[in-house]
Amino acid sequence: MPYQPPRDTFARAALALVALGCSPLSWALQAPSGLQVPTLAYDDRQIILVWEKPTDHADIQDYRVYANGTLLGSAHANNDQVSPAKPYIDQFYRQDTAHFHHRIGIHSYTAQGLKPDTAYRFTVRSVDGNGAESADSPAVVQRTTPVAALFDVKKYGAKGDGSHLDTLAIQRAIDACTPGCKVLLPKGIYKSGALYLKSHMTLEIAEGATLLGSERAEDYPLAGYIQYPYSTTVRPASLINALPRDPRAHQAFENIRIVGKGTLDGNGWKRNPDVIDERGRALPFYLPSDNTRYAQDGILAKAQVEQAVARGMNVKDAYGQMRSSLITLRNVKNVFYGGFTVVNPAFHGIMNLESENVVLANTTHTTYDANNGDGIEFANSKGAMVFNNVFDTGDDCVNFAAGTGANAVHQPPQQDAWIFNNYFRKGHGMVVAGSHTGAWIQDILAEDNVSDGTDAGLRMKSTNFMGGGARNVIFRDSALRNTVKQAFIFTLDYNDPNAKLDYQRSTVAGQFKDIHVSDVSVEDAQGRAIEVKGDSQHNAYHEGLVFQRVRFRGAAGARIDGLKNSRFENVVFSHYGVANPWQVTGSSGLSFEAVQPAPQ
Repeated sequence: MPYQPPRDTFARAALALVALGCSPLSWALQAPSGLQVPTLAYDDRQIILVWEKPTDHADIQDYRVYANGTLLGSAHANNDQVSPAKPYIDQFYRQDTAHFHHRIGIHSYTAQGLKPDTAYRFTVRSVDGNGAESADSPAVVQRTTPVAALFDVKKYGAKGDGSHLDTLAIQRAIDACTPGCKVLLPKGIYKSGALYLKSHMTLEIAEGATLLGSERAEDYPLAGYIQYPYSTTVRPASLINALPRDPRAHQAFENIRIVGKGTLDGNGWKRNPDVIDERGRALPFYLPSDNTRYAQDGILAKAQVEQAVARGMNVKDAYGQMRSSLITLRNVKNVFYGGFTVVNPAFHGIMNLESENVVLANTTHTTYDANNGDGIEFANSKGAMVFNNVFDTGDDCVNFAAGTGANAVHQPPQQDAWIFNNYFRKGHGMVVAGSHTGAWIQDILAEDNVSDGTDAGLRMKSTNFMGGGARNVIFRDSALRNTVKQAFIFTLDYNDPNAKLDYQRSTVAGQFKDIHVSDVSVEDAQGRAIEVKGDSQHNAYHEGLVFQRVRFRGAAGARIDGLKNSRFENVVFSHYGVANPWQVTGSSGLSFEAVQPAPQ
C-alpha cells in the first residue's frame, strides 16, 4: 500500500499555500470533466471553453481556468463580461429572498486578448465556498487562428445608410471572400434582401452595425427551400442563407461563422411601445398578429403574404408558409453563431436544417411577440450546443424538429444537444421537442438554465398521426418562475392553426419516453405544474418519465392521462391552491415515493 500522510499534513500544506498567496487544494472536490472548445468557438483573439460539471457538484461554487499553468480567472466573473444572460440570472436570484430556487452552476469561459496563431493549453479546477480548488481537469489544447483576410462590405459599394439597398454590395464581398476570410459589416445600417453564404467564412456584424431586412417581398427569392424532402411548398429565402439556389438540390457547406455585437433585424412587424424588463431596460414588443391581421400589423410579413395571395395561394397557406425567417442554413457541417442580437423576424429566427455541430453562444433574441418568432430551431440535425443566451421570443425559444408523418422514417433523427446557462424570459417554451417528431428527437441535455415568464419549461408536443416522438431527454438543475401555462407538458393534443398538412399521416402516434427531470424549482406557475396527455383510448401512452427532487410553489398541480411505467420521487407541492394536486387517469405502472402531498 502506498504511503498516505496523516490528515493534519494536508491541513498544514493548505495553510502554507494560503500563506504563499495560493489557493489550497481540496481532495474532496471533484475536478470538472469533458473540457472542450465548442465547434468554431475561437478566432485570432479569443477561445471559448466549456466543461461538464462533476457528478458530485453540491459544494462547488465556481470554477477557475488556467492557461499554460497560469490563472486566467473564474467562470462567474468571466460570465459577467461576456454573457448577456448573466445579469438577468443574477437579478433572478437577488429577487429570490426566500432562497427557494435551485442555484445553477456556470461552466463556460471565454479567454480573451490572446495572440493570433498561437497554441494554448487549458485546464479548469472546481472551487468550493472556502476558495479551495480541486485538482486540474484533463487539459485541452487549442490554437488561435491567424488574422483573417478582411472583406469590408463598404469597399464593395455598401452604403450602410439604412435607405439604399445594399444586397448586391454585401453579396459581392461574400463572393470575393477567400477561404478563412471575414466579411465585415462595420458600424451603420445595411438594408438588404436575401444573402447567400459559402463555406469557410465568417460574417461579422460589428458593434453599432445592423443588417436590416428589406421590406419588399421581391428581395427574397421564392426559390428558397423546402422544409422536408416530401414537403410540397417552396418557402422564400431568408435574410441570411446557406442554401443551394435550387431548393430541391443537394449542396453541402462547412465551417460558417456568424458573429459580432451588432443586430440582425428582420423588419417583419410593426412595433408596440417598448416594455420595461426586470432590470429596468427597454425591450421591443412587436404586434402579436395572425393570418387575419397581418395586413395591419406586418411590414415584410404583410408584403410576402400579399405577394403569395396575388399569385393565387390562399391566405392561410400564404401566412403559414411564405414569410422569411432571419437565418436558414441547410446541410452545413460546423456552424458558430456568437454575440449578436436578433430582432423582428417575419417568421422564424434561426433555422438549422440537416446540419451538424452547431453552436449558439452569447446571443440575444428579442422577438416578442412576433407571431412564430422562434429563437433557434434544429431539424434532423446532429450536435447542438446552446449556452449563455437570452431568449425573449414570440414562439418557442430552443426548438427541435424531426419531420412529419409516415415519410419521416426515412430521415435522420434530431439528436445530441446540450443547452445550459441561458436565460429564458418570454416564449412558448424554454426547451421544446416537436411538434414535428416523425424521425425522433433524442439525446438532449438541458441544465443550469433560468426562466421567468415563459409559457412552459420543458414542452413536448405531437399528435396521433405524427409518428416518432422524443426520447432520452434530461432537464435538470434549473430554476423556473411565472410559467404561464404548464411548467412541464407532454401532449399528443397539439394543433397549429397555420400548419399545412402536406404529408402522409403516420399510423403511429408520437410518444415521449425516457425523460428525466431532476433538481428543478418552479415558483408561481400560473397553470399546471405537470401535464401529461397521451391517448389511452387508442393505446397511445407516454412512458418512462422520471421526476426527482422537483419542488413547486404556487402551481395548480399535476394532471396525468395516458402515462405508464413512470416514477415521481421527492416531488413537493406547496401553496398549490387545489384540493388534490395529483389528478391521474388512464395510466398504469406509476410509482410515487416521498411526494408531498401524496396522491389521494
